[in-house]
Amino acid sequence: MKTIATILLGAFLSACSLHAAEGDSKSRLVQNLEAGKKQTLVTFGTSLTAVGAWVDQLRAVLDQQFPGQATVINGAQGGANSDWGRESLDERVLAHKPDTVLIEFSVNDANARRNTSVEHAKENLENMIERILAANPDGEIILQVMNPPVAHTKTARPEIAAYDQMYRDVAAARGFRLIDHGPAWQELLKTDPRTFLLCSPDTIHPLRSGSLKVSTPVVVAALGLAPGDPSASTEDRCGKYVRGMMDKDKDRKLSRAEFDAFWIEQFKLNDTDGDATVSAAELHSPELHAALDANGDGKLDQAEYVALFTPLFENNSLEASGSTKRKNQ
Repeated sequence: MKTIATILLGAFLSACSLHAAEGDSKSRLVQNLEAGKKQTLVTFGTSLTAVGAWVDQLRAVLDQQFPGQATVINGAQGGANSDWGRESLDERVLAHKPDTVLIEFSVNDANARRNTSVEHAKENLENMIERILAANPDGEIILQVMNPPVAHTKTARPEIAAYDQMYRDVAAARGFRLIDHGPAWQELLKTDPRTFLLCSPDTIHPLRSGSLKVSTPVVVAALGLAPGDPSASTEDRCGKYVRGMMDKDKDRKLSRAEFDAFWIEQFKLNDTDGDATVSAAELHSPELHAALDANGDGKLDQAEYVALFTPLFENNSLEASGSTKRKNQ
């Protein structure tokens, strides 16, 4: 029987096979590392990169396979969209003279509050691409489509599919490698929706467990790296981020009352019609709704929703135990 990991990786590989630049199985980054060249990789994007455990886990895999050769710099910013990316490119990317740049901003460009059209987002992306190539004509640019939001974070991004597709189209038009996280995450949502939500409990930011299960294997495979041991990185910036949002009195101690209050608020954000239940339409996933509807009455109430997250408190899953030594932030 296939494991979930095998199914997820298969979903990713079948989806990305059409996007790998000119059919190369290995990125230029990996080819240069194999040739003994030192390389600088900059990751650039939103909070999905800024607090994404996949960046630290990728760094760990690179250190294992190419000790002392790869410098990984996380140049992303939480809450950023492509307007910020365009303005910050010199400082956050070009100043480091990168050999490879990973770019993702579609998830925040798609937020309706930003009033950023797909056309404007594309103009920003093309501007960043041209400036990176002007600084280093031999540089490698890899575009990313990140994990799909669900529930209220999807409601805030009603046209996200169009923004993600724009990244796919630009990658195809320019012959760039594309790392598409969507298929593997969608497969997990379909086959194991409860695990999907526990891996990304605020419905958009994957915890360390989510990166280990889905995001990092997708990135590692897309780059052409051997799987390695990404769990060597114990960093979980996202877990710290979510825990910080829960810690309302900022005493650095998370009480059960604070924990439950956070998930109650998350439930209310999902309950867009205010009827004290959350529908499959409000979750944007019938599979997730069915999995959370514990009593099977077709109505997802607050108690059922909050109960799912109890293991995160009991297992202290939102507290990082440590981190691997990092060359750069």
